[in-house]
Amino acid sequence: MKKNTQKKSNRKFYLWLILAFVLGGVSGAILYANKNVFLAPKALCSGEVEPDKNGCCPGEVYTDMADLGYNCCPEGGGDCYPPLK
Repeated sequence: MKKNTQKKSNRKFYLWLILAFVLGGVSGAILYANKNVFLAPKALCSGEVEPDKNGCCPGEVYTDMADLGYNCCPEGGGDCYPPLK
């Protein structure tokens, strides 16, 4: 009688172990897929305003600067900066 009880106990242990492994894998995949949402805060412009689709803040123009790539430059002139990600 003890052998049968021991087998059931082992079976339950392995089922819980498999369930924990699967849930851990699914949770890890979700966090990895959404790592920008969960792990890194989104960059904001001053005044807690989100940048536009190019990563420029209000009052900035997305500008092609040849060798320097695309940057955000103030409309009235001044220093240009890489777009916010």
